[in-house]
Amino acid sequence: MNTTKTRSICFECHSRCGVILEVLNGKLAGVKGDPDHPHSHGYTCPKGRAAAEIIYHPERITKPLVKTGARTGTRFEETSWDTALNIIAEKLLASREKWGAESVVIGTGTTRGTAPYINRFLTLFGSPNFMAPSNMSGGPIVLGSAATCGFGLVDPDYANSSCILLWAHNPEASWPGLYMYDIREGLKKGAKLIVVDPRGTRLAKKADHWLQIRPGTDVALALCFINIIIENNLYDREFVENWTTGFDQLREHVSTYTPKRCAEITWLKEQDIVAAALCFAGQRPAGIGPGMAGVCQANDAFDLSRALTILSAITGNLEAKGGNLNCVPPTRKRSCYGPDFSAFDNLPREQAQKKLGLDRFPLIGFIPIPSPPQAVWPAIEHGNPYPVKAAGLFANNSVCAYPNSRHVSNALSSLDFLFAVDYFHTPTTALADVILPPAHWSERDEIEDLLMKNHVFSQVKAVEPVPECRDEKQILVDLAQSMGLSGYWGSVREALDYRLEPTGMTFEELKKHGKFATPVTYKGYEKYGKFRTPSGKVELYAEYLTMMGISPLPNFKEPDEGPEVSPQLYEKYPLILTTGGRNVVYYHSSHRNIESLRKRAPDPELQIHPDTARRYGIEDHDWIYLSSPRGRVEIRARFDHDMHPGIVHAVHGFWYGVEDGWKKLNINMITNDEPLCPVTGSVPIKALLCSIEKRPE
Repeated sequence: MNTTKTRSICFECHSRCGVILEVLNGKLAGVKGDPDHPHSHGYTCPKGRAAAEIIYHPERITKPLVKTGARTGTRFEETSWDTALNIIAEKLLASREKWGAESVVIGTGTTRGTAPYINRFLTLFGSPNFMAPSNMSGGPIVLGSAATCGFGLVDPDYANSSCILLWAHNPEASWPGLYMYDIREGLKKGAKLIVVDPRGTRLAKKADHWLQIRPGTDVALALCFINIIIENNLYDREFVENWTTGFDQLREHVSTYTPKRCAEITWLKEQDIVAAALCFAGQRPAGIGPGMAGVCQANDAFDLSRALTILSAITGNLEAKGGNLNCVPPTRKRSCYGPDFSAFDNLPREQAQKKLGLDRFPLIGFIPIPSPPQAVWPAIEHGNPYPVKAAGLFANNSVCAYPNSRHVSNALSSLDFLFAVDYFHTPTTALADVILPPAHWSERDEIEDLLMKNHVFSQVKAVEPVPECRDEKQILVDLAQSMGLSGYWGSVREALDYRLEPTGMTFEELKKHGKFATPVTYKGYEKYGKFRTPSGKVELYAEYLTMMGISPLPNFKEPDEGPEVSPQLYEKYPLILTTGGRNVVYYHSSHRNIESLRKRAPDPELQIHPDTARRYGIEDHDWIYLSSPRGRVEIRARFDHDMHPGIVHAVHGFWYGVEDGWKKLNINMITNDEPLCPVTGSVPIKALLCSIEKRPE
């Protein structure tokens, strides 16, 4: 037997834990955690350990497929790579010829690191339309914090914090390999823990202060925190005077968000709000961990990110050790979302300005994030602001991943042409005209730098791809050649070496070390004499935003669907539904067919207080109907004594194993995709109204 071990990086989720891959006779045989990895320290999750199941699963797509018969059908036949690539090339070029390059959109879901390669492809093709779910995962944090202080509030220094504030963030389920080691280190050293979450997560229950907030009222709480800190003179006076602008306007603005008013809005107790705010201000340094989804899925997501950044700023925790750091990837402008690749940054201005969503969300032209899917659907369905006729989706099960699934399905079905790149058939690949089989992360080389703090890691190919699967980078190289797009890389290795140029290394050199890091800069604003904002200071009152019709101060907005704004609807749907909490077993809607994972989480579940359930004659584990104004889905009740009796939480991503499961089990059949956050395009799926009833046996 020939056994080898390869040190690499797992990509079954964005934590990208360090792993050691065991290969037996050319096939992946085992996955173990890498104890020397600086973030995960030997941790691996169930989905990472299931890599071999995923690779060699009998349902894996291993050959290019083309649809046969009617476009509305789901029958496919195998074809050659040349034929499949030629079909895609022909369709995309024809769409560009007739409708313009902007009529083509290419999107990603879990990305698997493909963003820079897709963006370079789109730039050469001429389309500014790279679509990704950034508007509901991280994008609003980046937009709000960058608009305030010039960088994204995404790198808390938990290990060195004296107070850890997890706001709508449960890293134990969503980012365990990236954040949990540092959180435990901080807590071991005596850090206080504050958790803002309607759910009784394990971290919430061990917190010094757990604020079980009414979903959708976070901005009111954040502004109240700021008010309490200012009124008690607990802000960092020196930092505020030297490095911020608009403090007086901020003070006046937040003065109305008293603990009494905030308690009425949020369903919290006045004394609990005050105690948590004083704890945060009194324990320095303090780091804020905003949830990538929890903070980014509301009608006021931009204002929440702004408010949290202001909270960090006035307490002197921006760029401070133990606070919120400003980590620049070693790859700098050639990082995953770096400007060297962005189609928006590299196309001629006239063409770049056609980026979908820019007319509605102008800030994404100054702090670029991908086009929100909800800005793409109107272009497909109604030609607004212009027609989109063709699209490609990489690792993107849009039908299940995005809110209002029926709307998403209808939009994608309206395209003239759709191609998909995915491991397995999904409700989204069923709508495609061509499906391409990608290589698994263990079957390809890659560079990992997105949200990796000050590190870049080498993801090293351990096994040859299952025939005839191809590295997604190679797919784009081949497609560019088929289309005659000059200027694209000629090989995968050329692309990787190009990305690594700022580090002074080639990919072969990075592989020898596995990682490369640059020093963390603390208080860089002192070194450079400014923040990267229009005023050079932290914009507590951002005057420049008024030019785009955006409030210069963060404002609380009641959820558009809730007891305050829609009381009559609340009578019919008397429970508040929050959705989308992660289960460590799965990554969004993927791998629901993997046996070892399904054993751990076979069914969709609704967390509900037992007293609430029993009012409807529902017992633990009963199948129930969960309804909203958009329709209903089937879900199992799971009793949770820590849930607020007026709030329920549903996980997302279920669809597999049931005929039409995307209609019956998928929570996004009853979520909404309007109204969006007017600045970021964020979707309002964390605060909806619902009702329940027991499903007849």
